[in-house]
Amino acid sequence: MKDHSIHALLYAIGGSLFLFLLHHLPVNQIFIDPFSEAIKNHDIMDIAFSKFRNHNDPALFDPRIVIINSKVTNRKQIANTIDYLNRNEVAVIGVDLLFDTVYHTAQDTLLREALVSAEKLVLGNTFSETQNHFESVSEFQSDSFFSKDKVQAYVNLGTNDGFSVRAFEPYHIINGIETKSFAMQIASMYNPEINKLTHLKAHTKEWINFKRLQPGVQNMRAPFNSKQAVHYVMHQMDRFLEDTSQFDNNYFKDKIVLIGFCGENDNSLSMNDRYFTPLNEQYTGRSLPDMHGVVIHANIISMILDQDFIMDIPGSIIFLLSVLIFFINYFVFKKMSPKDYFRSIPYIRFIQIIEFFTLLGICLSLLLFANIKLGFIFLTTTIIISYELYELYEHKLKQYPEAYLQIIRDWFERNSFTKKT
Repeated sequence: MKDHSIHALLYAIGGSLFLFLLHHLPVNQIFIDPFSEAIKNHDIMDIAFSKFRNHNDPALFDPRIVIINSKVTNRKQIANTIDYLNRNEVAVIGVDLLFDTVYHTAQDTLLREALVSAEKLVLGNTFSETQNHFESVSEFQSDSFFSKDKVQAYVNLGTNDGFSVRAFEPYHIINGIETKSFAMQIASMYNPEINKLTHLKAHTKEWINFKRLQPGVQNMRAPFNSKQAVHYVMHQMDRFLEDTSQFDNNYFKDKIVLIGFCGENDNSLSMNDRYFTPLNEQYTGRSLPDMHGVVIHANIISMILDQDFIMDIPGSIIFLLSVLIFFINYFVFKKMSPKDYFRSIPYIRFIQIIEFFTLLGICLSLLLFANIKLGFIFLTTTIIISYELYELYEHKLKQYPEAYLQIIRDWFERNSFTKKT
């Protein structure tokens, strides 16, 4: 039994190291690790948030944030909107639009005057990453004619492929200066206590705890919002300006108002500035992106204000859990190996299926009820290939550590015999 434990430990550590190398090799892994390569664009968050969250929970409605759809950018309308909001004592105005060209028109002058008069306003910009992640440079921003002396923050989202968003970076160093993200800047202006959240200053990506769906008439269907839940109030800018008398004096007071693009009109389902999120009801196969950028920023702001963050389990703990799974499976496979191969294989696969669904249940429960994210893909890969690595170890590799173990056994026997003599 003691020898079995030693072999189980060697097999477990070796298997986990093998998986670690596979996940970090800078090569096309599809020939080496096809399972994890096939599901690398998926995440446990996709299943948890889209299928197991109650999106009709009234508590999800966030009255602190109002979204105004700019539609096709009209600078005069934007200027009038900012003027109105500024007069009605909003807490913060966030503008997720770029005004990078000056046309020297009356509309430009109106927009500039509106921006200058708004004290609590944040303009969005973007950065471009260099080869060194910590040395990014400014990319797109509004012309200084509009943005001079205004607070600016980056709207970049934590997307690896340009389409799927699951994370964001609260702080980033741009041109050598630590800069807040768009959502972080707005949240900290709304509640200065947010600046004390030191764990957000690690310059690493934070998972977005997506809870609130894309608003808008054309989005009240699958795969966007088939339950027709309303989590944010959204107004269309042109209709908003047609009759501002419908809003009482306190309607916008002390609220965050985000101005951004959510479609050209009510009847259009625009794919511009739109991304896949874990709230997409069709999380596998071909689907349509479900959320506009400004609504993603709204979700991030809600998460920051509620301090409803997702804790990511460190890689070292994931590695130890992988070792534990390999270790346990060694004894499971060892017990079943004396049986006929063709009879034992179905039982082994059945055990692996049970382990998979147990792991899935644990990961979903931790994420949904405790905001803890476990490394599902790495641990799932551990379960999937554990038997193949067991066969490799038992029939090809075991002889090498066994030879050293025999030397150690002989040494102990000689020493014990000498003492007795």
